[in-house]
This record gives sequence, structure tokens and C-alpha cells, in this order.
Amino acid sequence: MPPLQPVPLDTPALRPVEIIPVNHQGQRLLLVRDPLGILEGIAALPPDPLVLLILQMADGETHIDEIAKAAREQTGLIITTDKIRNLVSELDKAGLLLSDTFFEMWEKRRGAFRALPSRASVIFQGEDRLALIKQLGDELRRHTAEKNGAPEKLNLPHPNVRGILAPHIDYMRGGPVYSWAYKAIAEHTTATTFIVLGTLHQPSTHPFIATDKTYETPLGNVEVDTAMLKELEAEFGGELWRDEYLHGIEHTVELQAVYLKHVLKDRPFKIVPILVGSCEHLLHEEEGVQPRDDEEIAAFVSALRTVLRNHGDRVVLIGGVDFAHCGPEFGDNQINTPEVEQAVEQQDRAMLKAIEEVNPAAFFDSFRETLNERKVCSIAAIYCVLAALEDTHQGTVLQYDQANSDDRTCMVTFASVAFTPKSRSKIILLQ
Repeated sequence: MPPLQPVPLDTPALRPVEIIPVNHQGQRLLLVRDPLGILEGIAALPPDPLVLLILQMADGETHIDEIAKAAREQTGLIITTDKIRNLVSELDKAGLLLSDTFFEMWEKRRGAFRALPSRASVIFQGEDRLALIKQLGDELRRHTAEKNGAPEKLNLPHPNVRGILAPHIDYMRGGPVYSWAYKAIAEHTTATTFIVLGTLHQPSTHPFIATDKTYETPLGNVEVDTAMLKELEAEFGGELWRDEYLHGIEHTVELQAVYLKHVLKDRPFKIVPILVGSCEHLLHEEEGVQPRDDEEIAAFVSALRTVLRNHGDRVVLIGGVDFAHCGPEFGDNQINTPEVEQAVEQQDRAMLKAIEEVNPAAFFDSFRETLNERKVCSIAAIYCVLAALEDTHQGTVLQYDQANSDDRTCMVTFASVAFTPKSRSKIILLQ
């Protein structure tokens, strides 16, 4: 997405927030959820018709005079521009508008995260640490016991795994599929560093976001390989730190860090955590445009390839990714019937074919016809993994699954994939 910029309050602009109408104890409220994590918790607004009108018309182009005129036409009341200006000022103080106030709050949030000694867990929290460890251990061990959990032996075309795709859905729904990817890590790598590309679900000013902070987990802290991160940064030459604080609210790297601690046990390792923002806007460009045509993405992929080549078996690439998001909970008009499940799986399987071929262009092009109608959230992260391993590696789909809610309103799909070096053909010279 293009960088966010301040907008004058005379033409107010609502910043990226989610506004959800609810009934609470007989009272109607507007709940505000902040994907940027700047507002603490969930804020509540009264359902004032004027506030609703301002929020609807705050597009950064409509003047408050026009908003006041629309309010008079809708209500039949005498509503002055000053009245609208006062309400806009209140929304601004609450940090809901793209204004200097918001950008000051944003900068303060960045600084607060930068000052932290480590990145605290956002998923696994509890005062009784021993009980939390036991609960988590029981959950992780359950994954291999499920019918679609990892088998005793993986059937891979090469014994050396250099990369994986693993889900980032919650362990309850996706755990057995996680187990396949992390069995490949535990038994088919000798790596000591894992570059983790986590899907970013929030807006950001740049597509790639790093942190050098230790990731806290109930199973123990996971340290960052700062030397490799600096090497990647030097090769990349782009911005990696501007929105570092988003690591503090995004879960996709944390889920991989916990699973690494689980399967590697006492084996020492470090991570290089990178959040990857969306490149979906490029689907709307003219046909043939690829993410690599973006200079920032091309530079990052080139840096990844260089680091992987420089360190060989010492480093493995991990993509924390999910696929489709379908049903009314994600804005679709129909529930996820068996026919929808089948249709989505067919599209996912076509996408997975390009992933197995490690063909980033074919992978990206698989979304063009429908403009990502099934709302795959991890296109950019998957693309970067494929582009970094292209020409030298092959993919193997280990397990695929769909998690559909009981009422069929919410379905997420995901898979585990292992990437291994391409086998070189042997040439026998006849004497």
C-alpha cells in the first residue's frame, strides 16, 4: 500500500481502523479495532448519526462544509460547519483520523516498542507459567497423534530441506498440518538459523519489517541472529525498521518460533524474523506485471538469495502462511457449502502446483483471473520464498487442509510444503 500521509482536518480522512456496530446490554455502540495497534484494546463510540456521517464521508477529499450540508439534508436540522468541525476535532483527539495527531501517536508507539528489551508473547499468556507450558506441550504433542498429523517417515525427493511453508492459523485448527513441516525441520536440516517470513496482516509504510528483539515464548526465548540480519540488511539496502513495532502485535512469526522450540528441543538455533506486507495491489496492474518489477521486492529477494547461498545448510527459510479465507465472516455472500469447499480446494491445488515447481511467476499469475477472490492472505510471503529458492529447489506438498466452522461461515485453508535441492542428473562418461 502507498505510504500514509497527514490530511488536513478541513477534509478529514479516516485512518485504517475497523468499526463494528454492536448491541451491548441493550445499548448500541460502535466498537473500533485498531489493526495498527496504536489504540489500546478496543475503543467504543456512541452511535451518534453525525459521527456516523463524518466517518462515512471522511475520505480526505470531502470538505467539512459539504459534510455539514449533507447532515442538514439528512436530518432536516440546522447543523453548522462549526458543529462538524468540533466533532472532527474529537475524532482527531481519539486518534481516528489521518492527521498530525495520529502520526504523533504512531511515532510514540514506534518508540515505545523500540525501548522494550524483548518481544513479549502475544498468543500464549498466563500467570501460571508451568501450567501454560504443560498445556502448550499437550497441544503440540496432539498434532502428530491426529489422523492427518505427520507420519513416522516423510517421503522427500532429497534428504536436505532448505525451506518450508507452514500455516499461521491457530494450533487448534492447523496443528496437525504444522507437524508435517516441522518434522521436516527436525529430521531433515542441520540449520542453526531460520529466516522466518511472517505474513503481515496490518497496514505498513514498507513491505519488509525486521526486528532484532528476542522472541519470548513459554518454551523459552528465541534469539535473533543479529549478524545474519545485518548481512541481509546490507545486501537489501532498503528500509527494514520503520514499522518494527508491528512485530509486537503480529502473531505469524511467533507461531513458528514456538514450534521451532518444540521440535528442536535443546538444539541451539536462532531466527531472523521478517514480516512481509501485501503485494496484492500488483494484481491490478497491467498483465505481466510481477512483484519482482517492484524495486523494493526485487532487492529483498536478491538479498535473500545471496544470504541463502552464502550460508548453505546453516540456514533454512520458513514462510508462515495461510491460503484462502472464505465465507460471510470474510465478506462473502454465501456459506462454505461442500461445493464451495471443493471449488476452493481445486484453486488451492492449482496454486500448490506452481509452489511445488518453485515458479513464483506462475504462482502470482494464478490469482490474476479472479483478483484473489478467495482472499489468500500470504501471497507476498509465499512469492518471496519461491523467488529466493527458484531454479535451485523443488517443492513437495506434505499436507493440505481446510478449517471450516460448524456454521460454515468461516473457512481458512493452509498447507505444509518442504523445499529441497533439485537433484542433479549424473552423467556417465564412456571410455
